[in-house]
Amino acid sequence: MTRMRSFARPTLLALLATLAAAAPATPAPPGFAFLQVPAGARASSMAGAYASIARGAEAALWNPAGLEATQRFELSGSHAELEPKLRHDAVALAGRAWGGGYALSLRALYSDAIESRDELGNLVGSFGAHDLEFGLSYGHSLGAGLAIGGSAQVVRERIADLAAQTYSFDVGATLQPAALPGSRVSLGLENLGPPAHYTLDGSPGDDVGLPAGVHGGFSLGRLVGNGLTLRGALEGTFTVGRSGVGGLGAEVTNLGGASLRAGWRIHDASTGLTLGAGFDSKVLRFDYAFIPLELDRGESHRFSIARQF
Repeated sequence: MTRMRSFARPTLLALLATLAAAAPATPAPPGFAFLQVPAGARASSMAGAYASIARGAEAALWNPAGLEATQRFELSGSHAELEPKLRHDAVALAGRAWGGGYALSLRALYSDAIESRDELGNLVGSFGAHDLEFGLSYGHSLGAGLAIGGSAQVVRERIADLAAQTYSFDVGATLQPAALPGSRVSLGLENLGPPAHYTLDGSPGDDVGLPAGVHGGFSLGRLVGNGLTLRGALEGTFTVGRSGVGGLGAEVTNLGGASLRAGWRIHDASTGLTLGAGFDSKVLRFDYAFIPLELDRGESHRFSIARQF
C-alpha cells in the first residue's frame, strides 16, 4: 500500500501539470453556454459543487474519473425548467468494462417555438432552437485512491435552419487522500476543442468557441451521529473568456433514505441560494432542486432520477 501511495502522488501531479499546460488560450468570449448548466438536481441544489462527489453514471457529466466507481449498469436522467420556455435535459447510461467504468451521455438545451416576425413586426411563423452534446466517457482507478478519466463529445447548436457543430474533450482526475478519510479532491479540464461557426449566405461566420476551462474542488463527508452523514463541498470553475464562478454546497443524508441540501453560488449573476431534497431507496434515487433566479426571472425547478440495474 505504501508503494501505491508513493506512486499515486507524483502521477497525480504529473497529470495535473499536463492538464494545465493543455488549456487553450482563446481570448474571445465562448458560446455553447448550456455546457456549463449544472446537470442533475442533486448537483444543482448543492450549487454545482459536485465534481468531487459525482460517481457512477453522473460522473460522465462532471468528472469522468468518477466513472471508476461504476459496478453495475446505471441510468441517470435529469430535467430542468429554466427560464420560461427554456429547458435543459441530461441523460447518462454507465456500465463496467476493461477494468473501469464507461458511459454514454446526452445533454440538451431547447426552447419552445419562438415567434418569427418580418421587418414590419408582422408574425410570419415560428422557429426552434436547441443545443446538443453526445458524449462517450471512461474512468479508471490507478489505486491508492487515485482515478483518471476522459470524455469525447460531439457538440451541435441549431437556430432555425442554421447549425454549427464541433467536437470536444474532457480529462480529469480524482484523489481520495488516505490521510483524510471521507475526503475527495477533483480536478479536470473541460470542453477542449476547436470553435464552430455558422454558414451565412454561403460564407463561414465568426467562430463560436467552446467554454473551455478548468474545474476543481474538494469535498468531505462525516458521520455526525444517529446514522446521519454530513457532506460539504467547495468547487470553482474558471472558463476562458468568462469570469470564474464557485459553488459551496452541503447535504445531510440517511434521514430514513431522505436527504436535505443547500448551497450558494459564488460570483454568479444568475443565482445565489440553492435548495433541494432527495430520497434514495438504494436502487432508485429521486432528487429535486429549487433555484431562485436573479433579476426578477422567477425560479428554476429541477428534477432527476438515478437507477441501478
